Amino acid sequence: GGLEAADSGSINVGGTELTSLTSKQLGEYRRDKLGFVFQFYNLVPDLTIRENIEVTAHLSANPLPIDDLLHSLGLYEHRAKFPRQVSGGQQQRCAIGRALVKNPGLLLCDEPTGALDYQTSKEILELMEDVNRDYGCTVVIVTHNDAIKHMAHRVLRLRDGKLAEDAANVERMAARDLTW
Repeated sequence: GGLEAADSGSINVGGTELTSLTSKQLGEYRRDKLGFVFQFYNLVPDLTIRENIEVTAHLSANPLPIDDLLHSLGLYEHRAKFPRQVSGGQQQRCAIGRALVKNPGLLLCDEPTGALDYQTSKEILELMEDVNRDYGCTVVIVTHNDAIKHMAHRVLRLRDGKLAEDAANVERMAARDLTW
């Protein structure tokens, strides 16, 4: 078989038409507007918790105050430790802090609880609620954990690469009340 034609369309985020940006403009958009959180943290092992967060602060014209962020994340007392010296949940909090310090409008999270135990997962999801409420940051979570949909404002379900569901969540649950 030959290659099939690519789908066409557009991606507009906050008034910015991403599909019309040059490669350089797209890089600037990612730097200025996006925060990324991955399943496996991607922290720099030879930097402290504070330094792992500081490393992206310089990318922003309007970074959040690092000490305030460390307090919000529950990491202030661990700020001088290295990633190997803290728990998986604390490492994920650091990864969230690294993404948030840029003060992004959009936080993209790829299975942010996938490597964590149940209780720590709930704590991270509560932190995501706080980020959305306190920083006004839109949070997009990609997950296989079906329970997470109950805390979302909007649920998009993909099946075989196609949109299978697009629904607003009229009655959301608090992250602390989720069970799976």
